[in-house]
Amino acid sequence: MSLLTAETFSLQFNNRRQRRKKGTYYPKRTYLCYQLTPRNGSTPTRGYFKNKKNCHVEICFIDKIASMELDKTQCYDVTCYLTWSPCPSCAQKLAAFAKAQDHLNLRIFASRLYYHWRRSYQKGLQLLWESQIPVEVMGLPEFTDCWENFVDHGKPPPFNPSEKLQKLGEASQSIKRRLERIK
Repeated sequence: MSLLTAETFSLQFNNRRQRRKKGTYYPKRTYLCYQLTPRNGSTPTRGYFKNKKNCHVEICFIDKIASMELDKTQCYDVTCYLTWSPCPSCAQKLAAFAKAQDHLNLRIFASRLYYHWRRSYQKGLQLLWESQIPVEVMGLPEFTDCWENFVDHGKPPPFNPSEKLQKLGEASQSIKRRLERIK
């Protein structure tokens, strides 16, 4: 499995408000990191997706899991870490997919809420909860798990990982309150 660079993780999963330095710009993209864990104790499968021009990460994820032809007599836990919460269309597709795959227990953690003030996006999140798919905001444990399992640690990052993860965890508190109001 290829891994995210530390810089990609730092920029894309960043949930903190900050001013851009003059002359710097990086597009905030949607990434989805997933871990599929069979409940029989087998080794988990991990991977990630980045938005493509014609395909949201959630759809790439659904296509990947469907292509794996998982044993329907086996139960699986699936944890997804997203840089942005799903749009209404992807929320509908995730709900339909989960309904058809009752052997999967899907959990979603998002670093940031996408257009959370728009009613249709709120309804998309509510649909996921109604479909027994918990959607939560990433906190320190989730950022740490994502950092440990999906980031390449081959070369030292240009920041202190412990401090970065702590700051991300602290910044998630206001986003969690926003999500609770939507629920």
